[in-house]
Amino acid sequence: MLIAILLVLSALVTALYAAISARNSTAASSAEAMSNAHRSTSLLIAQAYEEQTAFKDSELAARKSRLEGLAKAQISAIDALRQAAVRGEISEQNAKDVALKNLFDFRYDGENYFFTYTPEMVSLENPNPKFIGNMIDFKDANGKAFFRDFQAVALGPGSGFVDYVGTRLGSTTPSDKISYIEYYAPWKWVLGTGVYIDDIEQAAQAKFDETEKALGVALVNVTFSGDGFFFVLDADGKPVIAPANRDLSAIATTEAGTALGRQLVAEAPDSENVVTHVDATAPFNGTSESWSMDLSTFAPLKWTLVSAVPAESISAPAVATAWKQALLSLGVLALGLLIGLLTSRRIVRPVATMTRAALALEQDSFDPAMLDQAAARKDEVGTLARAFQRMGSEVIERERKLREQVQKLTVVIDRQKVQEQSEAIVSTDYFQSLTERAAELRGRFGEEKED
Repeated sequence: MLIAILLVLSALVTALYAAISARNSTAASSAEAMSNAHRSTSLLIAQAYEEQTAFKDSELAARKSRLEGLAKAQISAIDALRQAAVRGEISEQNAKDVALKNLFDFRYDGENYFFTYTPEMVSLENPNPKFIGNMIDFKDANGKAFFRDFQAVALGPGSGFVDYVGTRLGSTTPSDKISYIEYYAPWKWVLGTGVYIDDIEQAAQAKFDETEKALGVALVNVTFSGDGFFFVLDADGKPVIAPANRDLSAIATTEAGTALGRQLVAEAPDSENVVTHVDATAPFNGTSESWSMDLSTFAPLKWTLVSAVPAESISAPAVATAWKQALLSLGVLALGLLIGLLTSRRIVRPVATMTRAALALEQDSFDPAMLDQAAARKDEVGTLARAFQRMGSEVIERERKLREQVQKLTVVIDRQKVQEQSEAIVSTDYFQSLTERAAELRGRFGEEKED
């Protein structure tokens, strides 16, 4: 009984441990699924950004190559005029005047032009009257003295690119611009030409906007742990990318939503490739409920990447799995106890029969037939019963023979005792006296009979 109780307690503890382990394992699996979805979607965003960056780099490289090629062609034309002056075909001043006029009149891609300055950044020619005179200290809208950069490139490596901002004709908004500068040492001219590159950024952004929309559609199919989904917040906590089938506008339009957005941005990790887990209350499904979220940062765009799943979606399967495991363990326990009970009864019954047989043997009431059922078994218990049956039969037979021998020995001993007593009586003086008197009497009786 004690063993059965211990087995039950052990099984209950095992079932409880199995249930807890199953719950923890299910929760861990859900968390892993959410983490995997988070990382894979993050990779998609990083890839889209890399494609945008690659597009910008490729377009900018093509733009730079074109500027350099146009400038090299102008330098070749200028050098041809200088060589003509060296040969005496034209005066040097006339050659310079022709070269400056050619540069002043040259246009490409619409209104793009060339400009020429001295090493001190005094203009020699520039179609834009805004840049006539000594421009060494001129600054763009961002406060950058880019003419000093022109000077540094010309007098340093001799050629290169300078980026700054300029204002297009008819516009008041500064736009990104880049110029190629090359120093023509024979005449000490600083030659340059520049183009706006904001159109590259606009084209790249347009492509990325299309990618964002595509990601929103793709995120509809990115689900995990039941009702989990993925979205992206900007630096202000407003949704940038969200599944097309979810309305997250409340994050940007309601007080609770903006507070949640700011909270998630604030709790996101500072560095990339790090995931932070937070629990927060959010109305993503129409009503406020607890959500489990993973946060990471996409530094190039200052985005916060969020994967969210209802806490219930994680705990409910875990609890269900725990119950199933517990019930399964209890079922196995019950089956094991039943099998154990049947097995023990199969062993205990013949053992009890042999115990009764042993007591009967002690009390001289043993009957070998009482072990026939146990002896019929084919296992070790049957072997033991058959051995005990043979031993009991042998003991009974030995006792019978012993009783017969004892009985015979008793008869012999009694005869010996009678003989010994007789001899003892005969040897007494009294018996001798009687014998003598008897003989005397027989003698007298014979004499009288003769008379």
